[in-house]
Amino acid sequence: MKNMLVVLDGSSSDEHVLRQAIQLAATSGGNIHLFMTVYDSIEELNRYVGFDNYQEVKQAILDEAEVKLRRLTDKFGDHFTSTMHWGRRWHFHVISEAKKISADLVIKAVQRHSRIAEFLHTPEDWHLLRGASCPVWLVNDSTAQLNRVVAAFSTLDETENHRLLGERVLQKASELATALNIELHVVSVVPDWSQTQAIVGPMPGMPGQFPTVIADMGAQALEHAEDVIRETLVKLAIDSDVIEVRRGFADIELADAVGDSGALVIGSAAARKLTAKVADKLFGNTSEKVIHHVRGDVLVVH
Repeated sequence: MKNMLVVLDGSSSDEHVLRQAIQLAATSGGNIHLFMTVYDSIEELNRYVGFDNYQEVKQAILDEAEVKLRRLTDKFGDHFTSTMHWGRRWHFHVISEAKKISADLVIKAVQRHSRIAEFLHTPEDWHLLRGASCPVWLVNDSTAQLNRVVAAFSTLDETENHRLLGERVLQKASELATALNIELHVVSVVPDWSQTQAIVGPMPGMPGQFPTVIADMGAQALEHAEDVIRETLVKLAIDSDVIEVRRGFADIELADAVGDSGALVIGSAAARKLTAKVADKLFGNTSEKVIHHVRGDVLVVH
């Protein structure tokens, strides 16, 4: 995390986002580049009706944003390189800027949207998650002080890319926990097979035995998952303060593990080169689902 791109939008979240970036840079020795997005509905109004002093009004808005940015950086007694962009579809330019400066981390405030809004029009945040070539840290400005980093680790080695993504998640989580001087928790979630009987019904030839068989399978899955976590941590030479394997739905359990004051580090399906098809728009991948439930920060690793 030596080269960070911090995305600002002129909102009240900017100060909290920049403070987190500065704290991270202080311990990692990283550089910070600011990207300010600016947009106003005057753009749409001009397209429909047009007016003579549009350029003057637009420039006044940009000048005001520049002053606001300068006041923000002055609060921290530091000066940063910066880029300002006018436009609604800012994610293209953030991704381009991140590549231009060889950023290894993009930091931005979390923007929450309703399910129906996602279905009708995918928010810019989701585009950023899917398109960024480096990790994206979504900062929740309601989180006062982080006290732990939670690494979401999948123990299902579906492919080599999947295994490598899991290792990157652990490495980034360890780096973040070390930089912020807080605990590292590694959490894996496996399905709750106790609900399987209700789905598949009784099995012939196993009257009364099915619940016991499922319970045994569940216990074995938990034990196997913990073994995989420990083996991977040893391989990567990472020390974890807490190792936990949970049963249930990944988005709900991970959000619960993070709580109000944690930062979740999770892998993105985009890293496995999966295309965002209709099913993805309807259900979203795990990292996008988690954002709707998690109350702390989220670092998405690609």
